[in-house]
Amino acid sequence: MTRTWNILLVVGCLLSIAAAFIISVKPAGTSPAPTASIAPIESTEPSSLPSLNTNSTPSLLGNGITRRLQLKTVIPKRASNKVTEYVVRRGDSAWSIAEEFGLKPETILWGNDQLNAAAGSLKAGDTLNILPVDGVLHTVQDGDTLETLQTLHGTPAQEIFEYFGNSFDLTQPAQLTKGQLLIIPHGTAPISWSEAQAPGAASGSGGRYSGEVSNLGTGNFIWPVNGYVLTQEYWGGHPGLDLATAFRQPIFASDSGTVVFSGWDDTGYGDMVIIDHGNGFKTTYGHNEANLVSVGQTVVKGQQIAESGNTGNSTGNHIDFRILLNGTFLNPLDYLQ
Repeated sequence: MTRTWNILLVVGCLLSIAAAFIISVKPAGTSPAPTASIAPIESTEPSSLPSLNTNSTPSLLGNGITRRLQLKTVIPKRASNKVTEYVVRRGDSAWSIAEEFGLKPETILWGNDQLNAAAGSLKAGDTLNILPVDGVLHTVQDGDTLETLQTLHGTPAQEIFEYFGNSFDLTQPAQLTKGQLLIIPHGTAPISWSEAQAPGAASGSGGRYSGEVSNLGTGNFIWPVNGYVLTQEYWGGHPGLDLATAFRQPIFASDSGTVVFSGWDDTGYGDMVIIDHGNGFKTTYGHNEANLVSVGQTVVKGQQIAESGNTGNSTGNHIDFRILLNGTFLNPLDYLQ
């Protein structure tokens, strides 16, 4: 009886195992009964991103201008709150130096008294003061106070006092010493220059025309040189354009007119040509290596009148080009075609 019972127990166990196996195995081609509607799962794979390789070849945008990816901020080359020094290089101008340091060109003049008297007197090798911020570098004189400096330069006295670069002890009243250099942040000063004068004041070995001038000008001006680099724009200390050129590059009359000055100018332009167009306009062409026209000669628009050079107050081969109307300097960029 016991033996029979054991056999039945073993057979029952085997049947249980077999039944469990059959239930767990899913027959091919069958699917479980649906229990709920399941929404399709969208792929979360990220789309392909462009490489951040800053050394890769620049690509052309829709307008055809090349651009290179920049991953850093361009920081002006100046100290945060102190005056630094800069040695003028060949081809420099107050405008180009200001661009390099992120300043206004007037600040270059206001930081260097010798330039404020003659904005075009830069020479390669000169050492300039570079302010850390747009404004004025003021040399303290007898009787100066922060209040008088406020009146003179337009910056509040408290702002001058608290400017970190001036190193005042903020716990004590301001003490000014004769000869002390003070940074006047965001201050202004008058601009005077010896070179920015009406062409009638030109003086030197060149002759001046005293006869009648015919109205030959069209009032429309062409660029006086083909192929150039703009190294200085029109601004308060330089009422014209500086266009860097090759040595002895041809210079052309910007409009038709009469040559009223051709020769050496003692005020800094070097060899210079002045054309009176007879309609109130005059144009000037300075720093030439050679002038090819003479006083009293009539010229037509586009005629070669000179060869560019580096004469007078100049740091490199270029032409200083200016337009005047009734003795007032105009921005040539507003008139050139």
